[in-house]
Amino acid sequence: MRIGIIGGGPAGYSAAIRVSNENNKVQLFEKGEIGGVCLNTGCIPTKALIYSANLYDNVKSKKQKPNWVEIQEGKALAVKRVLLGLKGLLKEKKIEIIKEEAILKGDGSVKSKDKEYKFDKVIIATGSKAMATPFTTPKDTWSSTDALEASNLPESLVIIGAGYIGLEFGYIFSCLGSKVSIVEKENEVLPGEDTESAAILRKSLMRKGIKFYLTSEVIEVKKNNEKFEVFFKNSGKEEKIQSDQVLIAIGRTPNVDDLPGQILEGNKAVKVNDFSETKIKGVYAIGDCIGNCLLAHAAFKDAEIAARNILGEKIKKDKFAIPRVAYTHPELASVGYSEEEARSQNIDYLVSRVPFASNGRAIASGKTAGQIKIIHTKEGEIIGSIILGENASELISIFSLALDNGLSLKKLSETVYPHPTFSEVIGEVSKIAEVQSI
Repeated sequence: MRIGIIGGGPAGYSAAIRVSNENNKVQLFEKGEIGGVCLNTGCIPTKALIYSANLYDNVKSKKQKPNWVEIQEGKALAVKRVLLGLKGLLKEKKIEIIKEEAILKGDGSVKSKDKEYKFDKVIIATGSKAMATPFTTPKDTWSSTDALEASNLPESLVIIGAGYIGLEFGYIFSCLGSKVSIVEKENEVLPGEDTESAAILRKSLMRKGIKFYLTSEVIEVKKNNEKFEVFFKNSGKEEKIQSDQVLIAIGRTPNVDDLPGQILEGNKAVKVNDFSETKIKGVYAIGDCIGNCLLAHAAFKDAEIAARNILGEKIKKDKFAIPRVAYTHPELASVGYSEEEARSQNIDYLVSRVPFASNGRAIASGKTAGQIKIIHTKEGEIIGSIILGENASELISIFSLALDNGLSLKKLSETVYPHPTFSEVIGEVSKIAEVQSI
């Protein structure tokens, strides 16, 4: 079987690896670098910078300024190591990489440069792109990619957008000494997430020196005498912030440029059925381009389902528990319903929470900020969890497992957690939730 894959990001390369075997010839089209945004200009490099920012932030005496050049070198090395491993794996699997732009035609064929390819199956994994700003900006305004490749640390930085990307970059540059302001049009950071937890995180970031302007809609960004000026409206009143640099972080949108209109849903995303297949027979779509959840781990899951279906199984795209994480400090991780979502679905829910301040490991480590919060029904069913605190990105997987497998509060409360660990709070809050349900 001949399989063509358009896009070499997390969805595309993981699908390529899964469908590759001695009976299949797999060709992967990627005009940029293998690994896509996540590996090259997203997940991996930002986490490398966050690691360096954490180290510097934990230094009690900050008489010596951070060495931005060394920090950038460390980030580049992390990306290079992961990239080399990925390329080695693709080579081992005998996957042919074609470093050209590829365009899917309406009949399911693929055109790249002056050549047309016919495949038995095609996977679209074109990813996402930064949203266009609804306001004017100077040419040298930063995107997240520009921020990653910056030659120096700005003394002051305004970030437009308080989603995951905006908060993570705000945290990085604030820890490394920049004066950071974040402008957000909604009334809380991380719009769509649990409002209570988002507010606690915002206050924690404010203590690190980040200034927030909420319910503030940007009108335009100008440049005046080498200084940026951000004009925005707050409660009908026009305000202005001046800074050395501006970073746009208003979100991402599916990259569906040049795809046939017959497979699109309102020209915004690729529409797929329960088996990840588009309206064109034999053509599948996965990852950010289908618009459901623009996260790398969601793309990996999409790739698994599409690959298994291509290989002969019939796996439906069931609703999996996809965790979401803001890698600030403290981290905020969530899965399932927030309180607001449970209310909007008219679910009769209860909330149970335990702060990390009661946990021995947290106290011993000096990492007591935050809490674990469970959203659950009166019958003891877990429908969501929000963790704000140390290792939240690791701990949330326990709740993902519980949601995907229907584990009850009773099961989580009966589990033995090692002592002393942050995970013990999961046992404690589960016990409290179980009692409250009873």
